[in-house]
Amino acid sequence: MNWTDLLAKNLVSTLEPSREELANLRSIVTRSLQDASATNLSVDMQFVLAYDAVRTLSLMIVRAAGYRPRSVGGHYNTFLALETADPAFTELSAYFDGCRMKRNECEYDFAGGISETDAEGLLKVAREFTIQCETWIAARRPDLVRSESA
Repeated sequence: MNWTDLLAKNLVSTLEPSREELANLRSIVTRSLQDASATNLSVDMQFVLAYDAVRTLSLMIVRAAGYRPRSVGGHYNTFLALETADPAFTELSAYFDGCRMKRNECEYDFAGGISETDAEGLLKVAREFTIQCETWIAARRPDLVRSESA
């Protein structure tokens, strides 16, 4: 899909990002990654927090591209828009969407459905994706790069 398709299907809207908005999103990523690393946390919650980090990182890229996912189906739309922002993220987008479905199950259907391997794997990917996200933003929107004081 491309931006024109996503706009026509009303899955995203255009909206210029701000440095403050991205700083706020970064704070969510930092909190989620720190909390996901806490000891004595259930595997389900570790996964949910790591998922929150990758969803927010994906949103940062979409916002840096000048788009905002529509709130109805927002997580799904975020991952569609992530691969539209850069086809290099297509595999990650598919992985994150699979994680979205697992996260929905453990949040809304039943506890204990997440394996330790799933949680540790997503947390590892989230940490790596943090670097990819910041690199992507720096290359395309240097005006949105984290300030030294942040």
